[in-house]
Amino acid sequence: MTMSQNLTESEALDLERFRLSRISESIKSVSIALVIDELIKGMNKLGIKADRLPNKEEMVVMYKSVIEEYPNLKVGELSLAFDLAAKGKLDMEAETYQNFSMLYLHRILRSFARYGMQKLSEMKPKQEESKWQPRVVLDDEKVALALECYKKFKQWDNIVFGIDSFKILYNRGVLKFNSVEIVKEVKELMTAKMMKSNPHAKQDIRALLEDDDYMEHQCYRLVLSKYFDSL
Repeated sequence: MTMSQNLTESEALDLERFRLSRISESIKSVSIALVIDELIKGMNKLGIKADRLPNKEEMVVMYKSVIEEYPNLKVGELSLAFDLAAKGKLDMEAETYQNFSMLYLHRILRSFARYGMQKLSEMKPKQEESKWQPRVVLDDEKVALALECYKKFKQWDNIVFGIDSFKILYNRGVLKFNSVEIVKEVKELMTAKMMKSNPHAKQDIRALLEDDDYMEHQCYRLVLSKYFDSL
């Protein structure tokens, strides 16, 4: 491999770490226990204390979500993503406020994907960038996985493929809802959650309440959960 000639020593080291991470084992070829262990180590890097870690069932949901959406991700890449996030080297806010969620996990992985594409462009010859793309999951598969996730955990705000499933079902014309009422209910539910949270989590939720994109997605999830409840 030939590296770009204008890299600093630190940049060259980051590039080499990225290259080595890409030749590690795929997450789908190792045990669920190993992947969850990497998730726990990653959360520890971000300062999540033991008593604030997601529970076993939440870890399994995170594992399934990563396998489904990033089937070509390597174990080394998963570890490196957390390491880079903890060091502030990804294009995202690294503060967790001691509250690690599925949303935060996917922010890390999406940011790492962008980081990876940049690093691939610095490697000569370019390695197979197409392998970085997630496997295409069929619409019916997404809806089935979302329904399975919701039935098992009953968490309206944390449904695997929740956004995609809403859009799929909305386009099929099967979702009936009043948008004004949904927005009001989402705000009430999130405010109630905020009131029960610790000070750091309250700050995080308060910021999310001001995030229009996030709130729109939460509305999608709530509509989807109500549809699933009606089945």
